[in-house]
Amino acid sequence: GPAPLPDDPPSVDVFVPIYNEPVDILYRTLVACRAMDYPRFTVWVLDDGRRDEVRHVAEELGCGYLRRQDNRFAKAGNLNHALACTSGELVAVLDTDHAPVVSFLRETVGLLLRDPRAAFVQTPHFFYNPDPFQRNLLAEQEISSEQDMFYRVVLPGRDRWNAAFFCGSGAVFRRRALEEIGGFQTGTITEDIHTSIMLHARGWRSLVRDRILAAGLAPEDLRSFLKQRIRWATGTIQMTRLANPLTLPGLSLPQRLCYFSSVYYFFFPFARI
Repeated sequence: GPAPLPDDPPSVDVFVPIYNEPVDILYRTLVACRAMDYPRFTVWVLDDGRRDEVRHVAEELGCGYLRRQDNRFAKAGNLNHALACTSGELVAVLDTDHAPVVSFLRETVGLLLRDPRAAFVQTPHFFYNPDPFQRNLLAEQEISSEQDMFYRVVLPGRDRWNAAFFCGSGAVFRRRALEEIGGFQTGTITEDIHTSIMLHARGWRSLVRDRILAAGLAPEDLRSFLKQRIRWATGTIQMTRLANPLTLPGLSLPQRLCYFSSVYYFFFPFARI
């Protein structure tokens, strides 16, 4: 179960980065964020699309609004800009389409506080729309989402080896841990796994709260599905040039194997087919 919160829980900045996603999807997420049951948190919309309609939605729903002059380093740069503008002890990251449940912070923050060397808590991703496989095979009820294997089996398994990684959304970070590695990593297009391996190399721990606490949107069609996977593959392979899991100092052997398997996954097509 969730660890209880202290009487004086830490302040949390909830970051919702947006670039060109539809405003109605953002609206739904912000309503869910504002409804979370936690005493001290601020929701921030990080608008890399610099749209006035996004600003209006943020203001209407009582959220903070941040935009920067350029889009340098994409999502990682956007998150780092927000880190520099805020001061909460903890930082939650939720994608534009990831609406949290009421208890999201209550169920993650206590877990993070219980372990002073824990850098972040990751929660499984859950998608309320069918992915391209489920829809095209007309088997939404018969087969589970293609990502369930990772979030319900692989990620909790990695957690046993202290090798779970940040999955881009649905996580709560300790700001001090992020500051120690210079913020979200900007050298690759997958800032999530790259940031995680750097935290692990510095001796920080990762945690998984194995309970669905947010609902998001899976890619709607094959083109967006392939675009997403190509980005994951490119970024993970880029990471091996900057932080090779087999040679990066500071990782345990199980951590090296777990990170190496994440890279090797993209070189092993038979399972996909």
